[in-house]
Amino acid sequence: MNIPAITIKYKSWFFLLILSIVFAGVYIYTFDSKIAVLGDNAYYYILGKALAEGEGYVNISSINKPPNNHYPPGYPAIIGLTLFLGAGIFSIKVLNGIFLLLAIYIFYFLFKKLLNEDVAFIASLMILLNSHILYYSSIMMSEIPFMFFSGLSILLFLKASEKGYNIKDLNFIFALLSMLIAYYIRSIGVALFAGLFLHFIVKRQWKYLVICGSFLLAGALPWFIRGKYTVSSSYFNQLSMKNPNQPALGRAGFGDFAERILENISRYVTFEIPSALFPNMNPDYWNDATLSDWLIGSILIGIAILGLISQRKHRWILIGYSLGTIGILLIWPAVWIGVRFIVPFIPILIYTFLSGINEIFQRIASALGRKSLNPLLLLFLLLFTYGPINNLHKTAKTDYYPALNNYFKIANWLSRNVRQDVVVSCAKPALLYLKAKTFTMRYKFDQNPDELIQDLEDKQVDYVVLDQFYKNTYKYLVPAIRAYPQRFQKVIEFEKPNTYLLKFKKIND
Repeated sequence: MNIPAITIKYKSWFFLLILSIVFAGVYIYTFDSKIAVLGDNAYYYILGKALAEGEGYVNISSINKPPNNHYPPGYPAIIGLTLFLGAGIFSIKVLNGIFLLLAIYIFYFLFKKLLNEDVAFIASLMILLNSHILYYSSIMMSEIPFMFFSGLSILLFLKASEKGYNIKDLNFIFALLSMLIAYYIRSIGVALFAGLFLHFIVKRQWKYLVICGSFLLAGALPWFIRGKYTVSSSYFNQLSMKNPNQPALGRAGFGDFAERILENISRYVTFEIPSALFPNMNPDYWNDATLSDWLIGSILIGIAILGLISQRKHRWILIGYSLGTIGILLIWPAVWIGVRFIVPFIPILIYTFLSGINEIFQRIASALGRKSLNPLLLLFLLLFTYGPINNLHKTAKTDYYPALNNYFKIANWLSRNVRQDVVVSCAKPALLYLKAKTFTMRYKFDQNPDELIQDLEDKQVDYVVLDQFYKNTYKYLVPAIRAYPQRFQKVIEFEKPNTYLLKFKKIND
């Protein structure tokens, strides 16, 4: 494939223009203005609102406003600043799109530095057309801002290393700051530290290992101290449980962790890494992995490993970051499944995979007596990206399920008809709060009706939402209502399907 001379001269500008045009088209095409029903997005907003209103890093949707230590404060701080400037939820969602575009530029220049601009362009285009990434670029979640700051930190560090390390070099300073910001956005950012430390260890740069290690550890220390002395570490508690969704099962032992690691290896190899690279490969979690799943996943990962170890320069920071990320994911509770946990790592996966393919191309070319094969031949891989993007568009244009619509109708009714200081118990309290603006709490996950009722009494609950969307409602709340119907009075009902707001009659009422 011959590229015109003018394009060669200004190839990077040409590629960046193409990426910008494609971004504008696919982002508008797939943008979903609805509030995602994940739950975590609502908590991010609540914490950001608390910061914007000067309440501190607390959960203002709960009547006692407890301090938060589950979500790192980086992304809520971004939301808080956006809210402080007078913007709303729509603007926060668009801001994630801006972070994506900036991340695309960052990864283009990073991959260009690591290999060449043709592979950098193809890798950036595949990142941009990845439906998993596009989905998270239009909802209030931390994956895309983390992706931006992690990529920025690696790019700036490589720039600093090429000039010779200098603690006065702005590239060096901002690389460390970006790495620290990434950590405060998502705790898995500690894997970036691992990449940096491995680089310095292999290069025997002990002075800079100490300098960078001291800076990063000092920077991360406030969050660690807060978790240790203010409130318990939520992530550590969940990590140490056999099943975070069933705390009664107790703490995990050595055998439980071994089983968890094996289960996670199986899932990532057969389902999630293939889907992360090529979203058309939909994971089938309902059935066991087949031999073909193992074969395809192993081949894809093998190519990515080849691309990683064949790096001519700067390989160790990528290897360290990759090993750190994978190590954390393998000990993560196996009950939490999905590509979501590796979304911020997808750009590195895509690059190492394409780098591996490129390495194979060059070896074939050498065997054929040719100087090289054109890396733009990799463009055929984009054929695997189109279907999921169309599905994102359909989802964006489709309304909520009727049961969920009714859940939000209850929330809107509450915002107009009750005081903001009442307490409402429901299945997804953070989502309800976004529209209701009342205090919210989750009913106790206990199948003993007496225990659940007593918990409602202890928490001074005023209203209960009986929905037909969340499974936990049938599992925990419905049995309690059936056992004590006299404690609940219907306030309002929305039909198709029937969804109720019930007044909870406290003993002292």
